[in-house]
Amino acid sequence: MNNISKIRHARGMSQQQLANKLNTTAVSVGRYEREDQRLSLPLLRRFAKIFDVTIGEIAGETRLTPDYLSVPVFDLRAAAGAGALAQENEPAGHLMFREQWLRRMSSDIHRLFVLEISGDSMWETLHDGDHALVDPAQTNARREGLYVIRIDDMLQVKRISMHPVTKLLTVKSDNPAYRTYDNIQPDDIAIMGRVVWIGRSLG
Repeated sequence: MNNISKIRHARGMSQQQLANKLNTTAVSVGRYEREDQRLSLPLLRRFAKIFDVTIGEIAGETRLTPDYLSVPVFDLRAAAGAGALAQENEPAGHLMFREQWLRRMSSDIHRLFVLEISGDSMWETLHDGDHALVDPAQTNARREGLYVIRIDDMLQVKRISMHPVTKLLTVKSDNPAYRTYDNIQPDDIAIMGRVVWIGRSLG
């Protein structure tokens, strides 16, 4: 069962108000809520944008059990050497995490996402095919760690540290074959979030 009615009520929105935002009728909204009419992917995206939630939350897939939360996985190919195009994509899937554990990782668990890693620029810390749980609420590099950064239209995962006096950043690949960049102004890079967990298959 989808969550359209539940989210609509939580937003204090009538069926007619929602219909106005969708350029449709209240009758159609009622059909969507009762699942008398199929929700296409473009329509799910419109609902998600209006309510400012994920498609999974609209479709009723986000909370599968009371104790677990599903986190979207994006195949953005982060950290693939020179990086990868950072296009806005739909999730390639979801991973389940215990909600109590996620709350220890982040102050905003509903914004967490997972990136699938590609390439060897962060070897041995990150392997090709690893999964990295990213917290977009953590974008201040004062705390050294692995961060997802955007450079132009590319995403990369790098180790970032801040000089305690100058406040300049060092952007490093753990693989010594790749160049390290020192004395970077914080405003010169866009930090998309901090990696808070890594998942790996042992083969």
